Amino acid sequence: MGERILLVGNIGTLGKRLRMLGANVTILEDSAYQDICYSLIHNENCSVVKGCLELLPFEDGFFDKVIVLNQFNYTHNQKKALKEIYRVLKLRGEVVLQDSNLHKFKVKLKKFKHRVCGERIKYYYPHELIKTLEHSKFKGILENKDCEKYIYIGMKND
Repeated sequence: MGERILLVGNIGTLGKRLRMLGANVTILEDSAYQDICYSLIHNENCSVVKGCLELLPFEDGFFDKVIVLNQFNYTHNQKKALKEIYRVLKLRGEVVLQDSNLHKFKVKLKKFKHRVCGERIKYYYPHELIKTLEHSKFKGILENKDCEKYIYIGMKND
């Protein structure tokens, strides 16, 4: 495989599994030291870099794939994050986004809770996300993964 893959969000042991397939995996952590330790322990032989989606500390065209799991909705400046993802992807590089589907009532309750608590979190309806990604020059498809999640798989075009 030999692909360069950037993982962001709640990745579990995905980095470890991708490394076993031969990928070069970098994990982006923007949170506390405990989370970085979790990533290091559960994803051995992966690089862990501290940073955020809105300002990725990587060269242009560095990655073949960027995978963002359950994190995009919590990104403060999503348009800037998409520009950064676009920048660090190679031509025809792939982006994979998985997050909460606002069509589901449970997700709407979660959004309401965040709003009441004063948190600024942007949840997307699937059609809104597709439009936002197309505006950011990605072309792809979005499917409901299960009742509460969607998954978008797209490609950098230019």
